[in-house]
Amino acid sequence: MRVINSMKEELLHYIWQSKILLKQALLLANEKPVEILNIGILNHDAGPDFFNAKIKIDNEILVGNIEIHIKASDWINHKHARDKKYDNVILHVVFENDKPIFDNNSMPILTLELKNYLDPKLLDKYKILAQQKSTIPCEPIFSLPNEFKLNNWLHRLVFERLEKKCDNIEALLKANNNNWEQTFYVLTAKYFGQKTNEQAFEWLAKNLPMQVIAKHKDKLSQIEALVLGTAGFLEKKLNDDYLKFLQKEYFHLQKKYELVSIDKEIWKFGKMRPGNFPTIRLMQFAALLYQSSHLFSKVLAIDSVKDLHALYQLKHIHLIHLSELSNHNFDAVKSDLGNSAINTIIINTVVPIVFLYGKLRFDETKCDKAVAWLEQLKPEKNNIITFWETLNIKSQNAAQTQALLQLKNEYCDHKKCLNCEIGFHVLNDN
Repeated sequence: MRVINSMKEELLHYIWQSKILLKQALLLANEKPVEILNIGILNHDAGPDFFNAKIKIDNEILVGNIEIHIKASDWINHKHARDKKYDNVILHVVFENDKPIFDNNSMPILTLELKNYLDPKLLDKYKILAQQKSTIPCEPIFSLPNEFKLNNWLHRLVFERLEKKCDNIEALLKANNNNWEQTFYVLTAKYFGQKTNEQAFEWLAKNLPMQVIAKHKDKLSQIEALVLGTAGFLEKKLNDDYLKFLQKEYFHLQKKYELVSIDKEIWKFGKMRPGNFPTIRLMQFAALLYQSSHLFSKVLAIDSVKDLHALYQLKHIHLIHLSELSNHNFDAVKSDLGNSAINTIIINTVVPIVFLYGKLRFDETKCDKAVAWLEQLKPEKNNIITFWETLNIKSQNAAQTQALLQLKNEYCDHKKCLNCEIGFHVLNDN
């Protein structure tokens, strides 16, 4: 297969931006020498690809725009000939000059054909990236940039991931009329469910307003009744005396606050350890609500990760009564949240919402504190992080594992190799 059949314009954009061509003696299609003085500014909107470039031809300096195509005939195919936005194009950069192109005055457009100037090794590597179906596109030719470049890239990625999480939280904040406590309450509930039951927990929090919980903050049994009842676990006939007591409490409170229970069938128990059963997570969530009112305000006031962990050290959890709801004996199950579960909540809930709070309030200290928490937490353990370890990228903290998740999910999975520091290095590593 010819290289041109697998090539995308993004490769030519990459070549132009990386300034590979600046170091070569170049000839235009009309045999005149051309010197690239300035590549211009990448245009992300409609119109030519690069604005305000500067080139030199026959001692004459031209300033204007650059348009890039795989084939010269793409100029016609893309209907640029009749588009005034392209009137100021001073150079048409193409991989293959398959057809002479003229402007609106029937004058030939200066064209630079690249195919004879590009290193065949670079094109071969690009072909591998474009066609590869392994875990990451560059896996067969993988190599790492130096430590300084890699760390800078990971640092940028962790902020990208935080910004993406902030976008989702900001949408939730607006839905909650800019109520930070309610938003944090819903977000915390979501991550108590982990991936398997996060949707169910989010529905629970939306069906059980924080204001209702606040009215019963001094009575653990009533909070447990509200949480288990709204989750749909107190609808059937029960045998356990404590559960029957909670059921009676819930029916009274449900009528009082016009609460709507969600369908119990949406909760998933399959393929998980008993300690992660949703019934246990619900009781842990109830314990957190009981011991920590105004949770977001408390989080904002905390400085150290150690104090954050202390906030999620739970007491007063009644697991023994859950056997009837889960068809499992919980006598040997650890009732409190483990360090890994607490870290997951901090990483996915506390850090991004504090970062967003600082960002919207123009408070850099809050943003810095949120990032510092990530840097103080131990690295996460999952299949993606284990894969990167096989390629000799070993994370030192949760900030780096978050960066590597962003790299895999947003770059590798979408083959954005030309926008990646590692991809850039792989293509240029000889």
